[in-house]
Amino acid sequence: MFDFIPPQLDPLHSKRHLTLIDTPFGERSVYDSLCSCNRCGSCQQTCPTYWLTGEETFSPRGRNQLARLIAEKKLDVKKNRELLARAVNSCLLCGRCTQACAGKIPTAEHMLELRRTLQLNTLPKTLFTLLSWRTPYPRLFSRAVRLGAFLRSCGLIFLARKTGISRLVGFGWVNYVTQLLPRRTPSLAKVLREQGISAAPEKPTLIYLPSLEAEFCTPDLAASVLKAANQKYRTVLWTNTPSGLFDYVYGDVRQSRRAVKRLIARWQKAGQLPLLTDSIDVYLFLLRAPQLFAAWAKHRRQAQEFAKQLKFVTDILPRNPANAEAFKNAPVRLDKGALFLREGKAFDKAQTILKTLFKKNFVECLYKDADAPAFGYSFVRFNRAPEVWLRAVQSAARTQTGTVFTLSGLSALELNFYLKKFYPSAKADHFVRLNG
Repeated sequence: MFDFIPPQLDPLHSKRHLTLIDTPFGERSVYDSLCSCNRCGSCQQTCPTYWLTGEETFSPRGRNQLARLIAEKKLDVKKNRELLARAVNSCLLCGRCTQACAGKIPTAEHMLELRRTLQLNTLPKTLFTLLSWRTPYPRLFSRAVRLGAFLRSCGLIFLARKTGISRLVGFGWVNYVTQLLPRRTPSLAKVLREQGISAAPEKPTLIYLPSLEAEFCTPDLAASVLKAANQKYRTVLWTNTPSGLFDYVYGDVRQSRRAVKRLIARWQKAGQLPLLTDSIDVYLFLLRAPQLFAAWAKHRRQAQEFAKQLKFVTDILPRNPANAEAFKNAPVRLDKGALFLREGKAFDKAQTILKTLFKKNFVECLYKDADAPAFGYSFVRFNRAPEVWLRAVQSAARTQTGTVFTLSGLSALELNFYLKKFYPSAKADHFVRLNG
């Protein structure tokens, strides 16, 4: 008998791809995972882009079928490249389809694999170049961001926007970014110094890996996390430490693998302490990091041990958060917008805490309520971001919500931008702000 070799999406460039995908039912090759979809349609009514288009191609089962046909050499990639690009890039990678699916098909992972096959440039070139520096050149990236903040404080970014220069030189995305960010963005070191928070205590018992937005855009978020964590732990802050998530979603999986290996090596050297993050996207990615090393048993074991020590901010929030009373004047809701998944311990814990604190003032979300698109989807080409954001605002307005709590700082920034435009009675805030 001959062993069956599963077809591959991109057999000529196998190193660009995952060998196996972790699923609730065990490890699967990408092709086996694609074949697990029986096209029952349970996913369709939960998919935000299918709501907007009504087209089978832009449904989760339609996207899975496209990928399967490519793997089986039944669909010509060159002839259908534009259609494939639109189908892949319009996927929010939100995991709503996986949540609704009886077989827990990881459609988001399939779409990332298809994106790697097509080698799509999904982000504006200048934005991609800047963010791609974070993994190999973290110090250079940090200096570039600080330079951008300085130019903004001098008014040069505003001038470039008004004159249209930013669009001419490929920096049109800067217009959107400057509208999202607070007017004043002091450095993280300055914020911690002003609040008297130590970032490097003796004999630490917890490591805090801040998200990109907490480190560079909203340093007060990082300060809030440290204050909450320090009630129970002695927390050391790791700055300029990429997680590998950006490369995994928008770049090269090999670069992502190297970033995770460096992170795990540093963690081992630090004594294998619990590692905390404020981004649900980073948390879910690092939980799934072992699948990056399916072909390397030693690294896979290390990644599995590392994943066991991960913590999200829901794990360190006190039972009676110091700032909870400030949010009790109006209904609150939880936005579950995230990459890959919308269910699990972190989501359940956040929902339980909000239900306990706010009781009847906690708004339960329906399966058709839109989530905030995760991890920079608004910058992706062929996206449906405005319509999706508007649906999220409509959900808040329909229930007269006062505060939408998110599990990602970037989601809070973007949702706040749209709320101010269309429903200024509400605001979005990161979940950890319950503690001040």
